[in-house]
Amino acid sequence: MDFEKYDVVIIGGGPVGCITGEHIKNHKVLIVEEHQTIGAPLQCAGLVSKKGVEELGNPKGAVNKIRGAYIHSKNHTVKIGNEEVRAYVFERKVMDKDIAIRASKKVDFLLKAYGRLITDKNNTINEKKNLLNFNRLNFLKRSGNKYGLSINHLRDTYKLYPKVVIGADGARSSIGKSAGIPMNREILSGAQVEVVNVDIDDDFVHVFFDKSYCKDFFMWIIPMGKDRARVGMCDSSNTYNKLLNFINNHPIASEILKNAVPVEFSVGALPIGHLKTTVKNNLMLVGDAAGQVKPLSGGGLYYGAKCAKICGKIVDEFLSNDYNINYLKKYELMWRKSIGNEIDFGLRFRSILKKMDDKKLNMFLEFVIKNNLIEYINEKGDMDNPSTILKDLFKRFLGIN
Repeated sequence: MDFEKYDVVIIGGGPVGCITGEHIKNHKVLIVEEHQTIGAPLQCAGLVSKKGVEELGNPKGAVNKIRGAYIHSKNHTVKIGNEEVRAYVFERKVMDKDIAIRASKKVDFLLKAYGRLITDKNNTINEKKNLLNFNRLNFLKRSGNKYGLSINHLRDTYKLYPKVVIGADGARSSIGKSAGIPMNREILSGAQVEVVNVDIDDDFVHVFFDKSYCKDFFMWIIPMGKDRARVGMCDSSNTYNKLLNFINNHPIASEILKNAVPVEFSVGALPIGHLKTTVKNNLMLVGDAAGQVKPLSGGGLYYGAKCAKICGKIVDEFLSNDYNINYLKKYELMWRKSIGNEIDFGLRFRSILKKMDDKKLNMFLEFVIKNNLIEYINEKGDMDNPSTILKDLFKRFLGIN
């Protein structure tokens, strides 16, 4: 494989990495994916908003339509939604592979390969190893590019010095850490089981807020169509055992799941909070690696796809016009302008939720019910931009004019 031909190497072959690659339109791109199959293992609940589906390019793999949600506190339940379809549930293996197939028309893939960031501090290359041609060496000297990659594939190791390195390698981004980018954010652990033989309203998800089962986030039951569902939670510790306790002992969940049979189990990590910087020299981070995730729901596909397109566009312009390396910083400005305020609101609101005990959560849902706010939420609510309605609801709840 001729690694020298690649202008850009993306670490991570999930939807965000693939969408980034397909938007670098005029240059050679390689996507390096550590797993042997795109879309595996499952690390996501697979619930995507309508706008999210559009940002992803309307991929294949939708198995159910969602019109709303049952929101449960310890003592109250509110049903949000109407006849309007608000989201879709995806079979992630199908969706991810479809996006990868689409991207493969413009990029190359290297599966079962591991990328590690390396640095050439003096911007010089050992010519005996024939790692770069003369033109690429001149590019390095001119731009101040300092990051390369060591790729391990089938017991062989290759060193690459592309013009741009993109880390789309998930919540714990080893690429970002290797560059010394501070990863000061909250990382929650997630556990989820897919079950069959479930008696559930397949148009509505169930979301549970009960701190006796889950202290720092929430639990969910997401219907996948007739008698199938994903049941999961995220929390700061001991998530698997907490999930089992929820399935077996929560009064509502245990009734829904009393005859359920597990067919698939998955775990993952959820980053809460974006990084102070997502561009360093010729390195860029995107998606979960950059913290481009909704702090209140944990959804990363909508924000990740939006930012992937911005990243791809900036890289394409940078390479096409032979701009200075500092041009890449425009990506950071653009993605923060697009979603930064919504993430910041979500982080502030999450800090409020973490301080609310079950009694206060009950009081809030009771307030929504008594003040007939369901239709208002149905009309104004936006799962991709929750600040549009949550600010107003909490002002009313707290009696702030």
